[in-house]
Amino acid sequence: MKVSDTRKKIVVSGYYGFDNLGDEAILEVLTSELKEFSDPQNIVVLSQDPETTKKRYGVDAINRWRLPEIAAQLRQARLFVSGGGGLFQDTESVKSVIYYGGLISIATACGAPTFIYAQGLGPLKTALGKLITRLALAQPTLIAVRDSKSLALLQEWRLPAHETGDPVWLMEPSALPPGIAEKLKEQQGKILALSLRKLEKFGEGQIRLLAKSLSKTFGGDYTLLALPLQKNQDQEPLAVFTNEWLKLGGKDLPLDFTLIEKPSQWLALIAQADFLVGMRLHSLIMALSQNIPVAGLAYDPKVTHVLEEFEALSLPLQTEKESDYAIDLQNYINQSKSANHLLRMRQAACQNKALLAKILSD
Repeated sequence: MKVSDTRKKIVVSGYYGFDNLGDEAILEVLTSELKEFSDPQNIVVLSQDPETTKKRYGVDAINRWRLPEIAAQLRQARLFVSGGGGLFQDTESVKSVIYYGGLISIATACGAPTFIYAQGLGPLKTALGKLITRLALAQPTLIAVRDSKSLALLQEWRLPAHETGDPVWLMEPSALPPGIAEKLKEQQGKILALSLRKLEKFGEGQIRLLAKSLSKTFGGDYTLLALPLQKNQDQEPLAVFTNEWLKLGGKDLPLDFTLIEKPSQWLALIAQADFLVGMRLHSLIMALSQNIPVAGLAYDPKVTHVLEEFEALSLPLQTEKESDYAIDLQNYINQSKSANHLLRMRQAACQNKALLAKILSD
C-alpha cells in the first residue's frame, strides 16, 4: 500500500513506558531498526511515560491515552507499527485487546498501513477477546508473529502472516554503569541470576520451597543476583526468596538497579551470570542469547515455548516436594547445546527488519 510522500511519521504502539524489561528491550531493538529507515524525530512511540521513552531511545513519544493526538499523528503516518510482545491477550480482562485493536482501527481510518511486529497472540480465553482480535488483525497490511502457535491461530482464521522471532534475540549488550561494573569486579565466585514475578498460584510457600532446593544446588558456590525486571511486580517475590536464601547461609549481590538506563545494560548484567532461573520470558531470552544455561518456571505458554525450543529444564509452579526443584547441575550444564537453537532464533528475528524494509519500500 503506497502512502503519500508527505506522510513521514512512523507511529509505534506496544506496552511501552511501564518499566517492563521485556517490552522495553523489544522497543530498543525496534527503534534501532526503524532509525535505518527514518529520521528519529519522525518515529513516534505511544508511551505511558513519554519523557523517559524520548530520553532513552532518542525518538519522539506521546501519551498512549491521548486519542486525538494519536489520531493526528496517524494522519501523518507512513506506517503504524503494533508490537511487539503479547498485546492481544485477555488473561485478566479484554481491555488490552480492545485498546490495541482500537488503535489498529484508528490507524486504518486515518489511512496508515499497519504492520503487526513480532507479536505473540494469546492467551485468549474469552469469545469476545477472540472476536475482537480476529476483527482487528483482519485489517493490517502485514502480520509477523514470533511463534508457531500464534501463526497456527492466524491460519485457522485464514489471515496471512509470517512467523519471525522475538527481536530481543538480536540485542547486543551495552556498557554497564560504572557503579555496577565495579561491584561485579569485586564479586568472587559464580553468580546465580533469578527472575521471579508476582503470581497468585506461586505464593510465598512455593517461593521458600524453591529457595531451599536451589540453595542445596547452588548455595555453596554461587552468589544470588535477584533481578527486578518489572519493579512493581517482581520485588515482593524476590524479597521472599532472598530472605530464605540468606537464612540458609547463602550470599547475595545487592546492586543499585536505578543506575541501569537501557535494556541492553540489563542484558550486559545478565551476561555476567553463570546460571539463570527465570519466570519472565525475556530473562530467559537474554540469558540464552549469551549462552548462559537456564531453568524456567513456565507460568505462560510463551515461556514454555522457549524452554522447549532449547530443551531447557522447566520447573513446576506448584509442588509440595522440594525434590521437584532439584537440578542435576553438572550434567545439565554439560548437556546444554544451545548454539544451533540460538542461530535459528536469530535468523528468525532478522525477518522482522526485512519485513519492515519491505513495507516501507512498497
